[in-house]
Amino acid sequence: MAITTDPSAPTVAGLAGPPSAWGWVVASGAVLILAGLAALAAPGAASVAVTLFLGWLLVIAGVAGIVMGLRTRRAHQRSLDLLYGGVSLLVGLIAVFNPIAGAASFALAFALWLGLRGVFELVGASRSAGSLRTVLILAGLANLLLAVLLIANFPYPALTVLGLFVGLSFLFSGVVSLLAGFQLRRIAHS
Repeated sequence: MAITTDPSAPTVAGLAGPPSAWGWVVASGAVLILAGLAALAAPGAASVAVTLFLGWLLVIAGVAGIVMGLRTRRAHQRSLDLLYGGVSLLVGLIAVFNPIAGAASFALAFALWLGLRGVFELVGASRSAGSLRTVLILAGLANLLLAVLLIANFPYPALTVLGLFVGLSFLFSGVVSLLAGFQLRRIAHS
């Protein structure tokens, strides 16, 4: 089946792609559910894992930014690249070598991400129908509530709460992916 760019082609909750890809959507939903359950079972470990992962990503981005800055010929761009690279490297190293402080910082950033995700899920719900719409509304409201709770209780529970919220977000997202995948399957077989 060829992928089309036909704007009238059916989509589910803003998912682009052919309905024949429903199996991949269901598989990603199952992986998200399993990851969410693992994070809920060990929220402290999940918080540290997320912090270390993001820390290393920032270290890599920082080194890349510094290298780009050193290779850039324009002075203004060089300054920006070196500044970005230096800050990214510093924040990444703090997160890697002090994951508790990193977790507190990432908890705030994660709260902002949850809020944005919640808004996008509510927008997706406005473009969906049936049970998927209901689940998107619930997931969007849940992510917004989690964002507010995390910010309201900061910094005290940052280490455990980050892992719990990652787990809950993955769990809700997994359910949404499963429902979207099965709806794509119905479209593919109709």
